[in-house]
Amino acid sequence: MIINTHDGEVEKKYKFGRTLGQGTFATVKLATHIPDNTKWAVKIIKRSALTSEDEESLKMEIQILQLTNHPNIVSVKEVFYCKNYVYLVMDLMTGGELFDRIVSKDHYSEQEAKQALAQIVIAIKYCHDKSIVHRLALFTSFLTVSDQFFSSCLL
Repeated sequence: MIINTHDGEVEKKYKFGRTLGQGTFATVKLATHIPDNTKWAVKIIKRSALTSEDEESLKMEIQILQLTNHPNIVSVKEVFYCKNYVYLVMDLMTGGELFDRIVSKDHYSEQEAKQALAQIVIAIKYCHDKSIVHRLALFTSFLTVSDQFFSSCLL
């Protein structure tokens, strides 16, 4: 659901915590949904840093994310589209990037590799079946649900 609102409205529903990640256009923060105390990741995008082409790409990304409903694809709970920022409230992934998980371990069993790769292939197939193409499907594009090795991988 996209909510067009004023800056500051999102803070009435979510209490922001520590920064989980930082990129060129956005910051991802831990957030607590005030009514039910659930934890979420909120991607905060500064609109002034976006070109008009970037803004159109962002709108398309939001539309695509809202069309997906799959256990191996990060879901978007809601989107706040404000004058200065766009807030994407998404599943919280506490396990970090799959790439970091791969390089931190010396050896993988066939079962471990099979499980991780199956989740990736299933997520990509789901997207392709919906005529969605991920333009950068790298191990750094996949996040893990928790820090346990056998946790789910999400695109």
